[in-house]
Amino acid sequence: MSSPVSPSPAEPARTPRSVLLLCLACMTLEGYDVVAYGAALPFLLADRSWQITVAQAGVLGTLTPVGMLAGAVAAGLLTDIVGRRRLILASVTVFSAAMLVCALAPGVPVFALGRILVGLGVGGVLPSIAALVYEYSPSRRRNLDTALAFAGVGTGGALAAVVAAVVVPAAGFRAEFLIGGLGALVVLPLAVRYLPESLVYLRATGRGDELRRWAARLRLDPGPAGPVEAAAAGAGTGRLAVLFSRRYAVTTVLFCLTTFASLLVLFGLYTWLPQLMRSAGHELGSALTFLVVLNVGTAAGPLLVGRLADRVGSQRATAGSFLLAVVGISVLSQPMPLVFRYVAVVLAGVGTVGTQILINVLIAGRYPVHVRATAIGVALSVGRLGGILGPLYGGMLLSAQLPTASLFYAFAAPALLGAVLVTLVPRARRADPRAASESAEPAGPVSTP
Repeated sequence: MSSPVSPSPAEPARTPRSVLLLCLACMTLEGYDVVAYGAALPFLLADRSWQITVAQAGVLGTLTPVGMLAGAVAAGLLTDIVGRRRLILASVTVFSAAMLVCALAPGVPVFALGRILVGLGVGGVLPSIAALVYEYSPSRRRNLDTALAFAGVGTGGALAAVVAAVVVPAAGFRAEFLIGGLGALVVLPLAVRYLPESLVYLRATGRGDELRRWAARLRLDPGPAGPVEAAAAGAGTGRLAVLFSRRYAVTTVLFCLTTFASLLVLFGLYTWLPQLMRSAGHELGSALTFLVVLNVGTAAGPLLVGRLADRVGSQRATAGSFLLAVVGISVLSQPMPLVFRYVAVVLAGVGTVGTQILINVLIAGRYPVHVRATAIGVALSVGRLGGILGPLYGGMLLSAQLPTASLFYAFAAPALLGAVLVTLVPRARRADPRAASESAEPAGPVSTP
């Protein structure tokens, strides 16, 4: 086991607005770039010069999750070593540049490389932002603040669907990726200037002057004076040993499986929802509208679920969010008025991205401060296997020409499994003196019901 971590800054009385807004902006770019492929897919399939089949489109859809797997592994090991800020800035630069590669790709091989690089950047930014928002939030607002920051996923996804419906028919599918890449020209300069580093990381690495500068700039308490321990910046292998120790092994495995189920459903729907709705009888324009509505649900719904989670606990709220996805996806299999279909898609959006947001917060509250980002990164790394399987899963279902109802039930089943798995995660050990002392700090684990 690692030695005790260094003293942490006192819990903030408020969340710095710059942290929330910049994390929201970064996640909006991330959401756009992830959803862009699914939004542009009908036009890619119709493009005669590339001649992509449904099966090939499924394989291309797996490339971003493959890159995200590599990015999540790297982030889990590096974010507690190089710091949250540097990794966020590097990750946003990578996935934005990769979108330009996709826009300018002369053919499928270069486009495929671009989608892998998009995933690499996205996989790096997610755990770092989750850990940064968690640290800078008061304990009473951690779920809500994380939901606010991650609402950018749905906001960006909705923008990607709108661009596909409005711009792409006239300008071609390349415009979808070009717009996503150029968005970084607005966000990155602001992030370089205003996005703070983790105060816990600065203290653990002995960068006291920088810690005091950021704390003064954000008008926060820099924390108690005291010696700096090296554990928080220790080797990645030491942190992995904590995750798979006797105390945390079952929790870690269940979080990995839960994230796997969540991301399988999420990436399956992001890639194939327009095609699923077309199989249900909707025209292309209407099918893209469903993708917009799905992302509206992923942006707005988690805010309500996040507020609920701060009241009833992340674990119960996460299970409930999974069940919302089950209901929303299953209902889509039935004939009903259009307005009710939109409501069902909103529920599916809340229960996919909303669930993953809550899982990140739940993971952060189950582990000591010095392994938190690593724990999120490990769970996301395994979860990315589900993200890789999701597009393939949907492609296989559509290629099999199953009845429409069976297609939707097949996507609802993994969400139901996720609800079961998250209820099996062991409760936090409130009686543990170390956990109790850490839970009093903003970056320490929180005992969630």
